[in-house]
This record gives sequence, C-alpha cells and structure tokens, in this order.
Amino acid sequence: MEGSLSASSMQEPASSPPEKQQSSASGHGGLDSEEGSGLEEIGFNWGEYLEETGASAAPHTSFKHVEISLQSNFQPGMKLEVANKNNPDTYWVATVITTCGQLLLLRYCGYGEDRRADFWCDVVIADLHPVGWCTQNNKALMPPDAIKEKYTDWTEFLIRDLTGSRTAPANLLEGVCIVVSQLVCV
Repeated sequence: MEGSLSASSMQEPASSPPEKQQSSASGHGGLDSEEGSGLEEIGFNWGEYLEETGASAAPHTSFKHVEISLQSNFQPGMKLEVANKNNPDTYWVATVITTCGQLLLLRYCGYGEDRRADFWCDVVIADLHPVGWCTQNNKALMPPDAIKEKYTDWTEFLIRDLTGSRTAPANLLEGVCIVVSQLVCV
C-alpha cells in the first residue's frame, strides 16, 4: 500500500546500521551516515523559487489573519528591553532576529551569533519595552544567567552594543499595550 508506514519502516535508528537504512518516504537509496542528507545545508529561497517556476506570490490580502501593522513595524536588528525568561523581575536587552506576523524571534544581547537561546514572543502579550525603559521605571537590567560571566563590565558592553543600533520605537511598543488593554476592556 503506497504512502502508508509499516512497522519495519519506522525502525529506531539504533536498530539497524545507518548505512543500511533506506528512506521511508521514497524507498530508494540508502543514507550514508558520513555524508548525511544535506538538507540542513541547503536553505530555501522563496524569491528564487518563484522566479524559477514562473509562479507569483500570494497577495498580502490572502492573509487577513496577520495584522499588517504589527508585521511591518518591527524590523530585524531592532533592540528592545524584554523580561528575563529565568528571572521575570529583571529585564535584558534583546535584538529582533526575524518577524512573523505578531511574533518576534529575539536573541538576548551578549549571545553574539549563538542561536541556541533564541526565543519567540508574541508582541501583543509579551513584556516588551523600548531601550531605556528599565532606567526610567527603576527596573533591574541584568543579563541572563547563562551569559552572566561572559563579560566583567556589562554596562560597557551595552554601551558598545547599543551605539549606532536601531531601537524599537516607544510609540510602537506603547501601541501594543493599548491593543492589549482594549482587548481586555471590550
């Protein structure tokens, strides 16, 4: 029966040598454990795909469930202050890595290019603030525990990291709070 999985095609990797395993999706060709599938190395590019196939992208009006104003206002590279995940009484500066509608992929400053601690947050419900909010509101600005020992002078690090960077505008983040309060009140 084509397209169905049998118990034999769902073997644990440890139950047979990797070089003898076959792709359960196609049934063709073995995977060499040294070479791997190569899928992780290849990135998909929608622009190239559309160009090569002659297809056109779906219009933004097809995605009415995505709030356009939220999608377009946050840009990768913007900095903001966000509640520290492991210590919610403290905050730390994070960089917007990418956006997806009202979701932001953030990376705490100090992690450099290390993506392992990246996290998603919803701008409507997350505790996000413009850079400088902690100082104005007497809140503690503290790096996450995982990188606390990385630098001896975090103030100097932040000055260097924030110099010349784009910060999320206060009115954008305040607008998020207004939306939340309207949702609660209605």
